[in-house]
Amino acid sequence: MGKRSIFGILLSVGVVAAVLAGDTKHNFPRPTGYVDDFAKVIDANSKELLTAICFELDQKANAQIAVVTVQTLEGSSIEDYALHLFNEWGIGHKDDNRGLLILISLSERKYRIEVGRGFEDLFPNQRVAKIGEAMVPDLKAQQYSQALLRCTKTLAFIVAEEKHIKLRSLADDKP
Repeated sequence: MGKRSIFGILLSVGVVAAVLAGDTKHNFPRPTGYVDDFAKVIDANSKELLTAICFELDQKANAQIAVVTVQTLEGSSIEDYALHLFNEWGIGHKDDNRGLLILISLSERKYRIEVGRGFEDLFPNQRVAKIGEAMVPDLKAQQYSQALLRCTKTLAFIVAEEKHIKLRSLADDKP
């Protein structure tokens, strides 16, 4: 067997393994903070408040929320894109994986809340679906800042209640 045959077999095995593993290549931008508005749809005041909530939650509850908007999913499903982004960025601390990703894609008109393993009990699918559904009217009205604030505040409030802490960034604002 020649070198080309061995290379061809190895390349084929690598491609098959990647497909079976669901390995999809994405060109994810690098995260810049808790709020990454790559679609440019969040107003400055909302971004500041979202960042404050996420920062305080990370500091007091050892939990991370990443808020991300993108123009397109690059041909991927929202589930695939969110999962790969969540994992590539490493949302949630490594020791307990208590992370949440709120993702909105404008072109596809889709959203997703991705839940880290450390939050699976606190945020079962039905609860996450209900939180997401509360954003829909704002999303339909293209009120992206309002939708993201509603979702982020709700998630942060639930985590704060679980940890028995108060978040100053939520003030008296109970979602």
